[in-house]
Amino acid sequence: MFNLFSNKPLLDEDATQWLFDGYDWALSNFGSDFFHEETLLVTPTEAHFPSQVDSRESMANSIFLQLVRYAGMQSWPLALVELTADYEPLYPSNVTFNGIPRGAASKITLEGEAQAFHITYSPDLTRDPGILTAVIARQLASHLISTARNPGPGGEELHGHLVDLLAIFMGFGLFLTNSAVIIQRGCSGCGKSVQATGSLSEDQMTYALAIFCCLKGIPGKTAQPHLKSALRPLFKKAVKEAGGSSKIEQLSQINHSIKSISNTV
Repeated sequence: MFNLFSNKPLLDEDATQWLFDGYDWALSNFGSDFFHEETLLVTPTEAHFPSQVDSRESMANSIFLQLVRYAGMQSWPLALVELTADYEPLYPSNVTFNGIPRGAASKITLEGEAQAFHITYSPDLTRDPGILTAVIARQLASHLISTARNPGPGGEELHGHLVDLLAIFMGFGLFLTNSAVIIQRGCSGCGKSVQATGSLSEDQMTYALAIFCCLKGIPGKTAQPHLKSALRPLFKKAVKEAGGSSKIEQLSQINHSIKSISNTV
């Protein structure tokens, strides 16, 4: 367990640098203008999920539709699909887009048997809307990453880490961070199991969320109440550390319009 009162950095230098490099890559490939002007810190509140639902299926669909809108992927051919025993994934043979990966003006065209990118979920996930939200957010990020002009830091070996980072960059960091580690309790006397849900560690996700808030000018106290209580001290220190870094100023200087991104898929 880290010591909150020590001056030791929260992450090792390589991990911290990778997160900042990841934000540099994301801002350059997916539009700093969209990030600063339209991306929200999505919270688990009625302000961001106002729909009334009457079933688990309608809840999943409502979450899906809201996340697609917050991601700026309304124009993408996306379909929410419940995983069943006979589910068979379909993949497009070719994907083209009009140079704008996100926003109302984006246009994605699929060729092949697939008519849409599938966003899948297991019915049991509807018991926990927060985890379901993180699962859907990761899949949206996974599809968006295919439009990147340049490979992210670490390349294909760190693809899963980039997906996590991109989902946080897209505004879904509270959900990924809160569900980074799931503790499942067994029967009486059976103990408990701890499961990591992403490629980034819980500490790394918390730090990535802190970078997001610093770049967006969102006070830490705005995000902190929506985090699990155990993560709040870590997040508070991460905001202080990231906010005091010159790297935040360097990232804020990136000016890359999504309108200038060319078709590269």
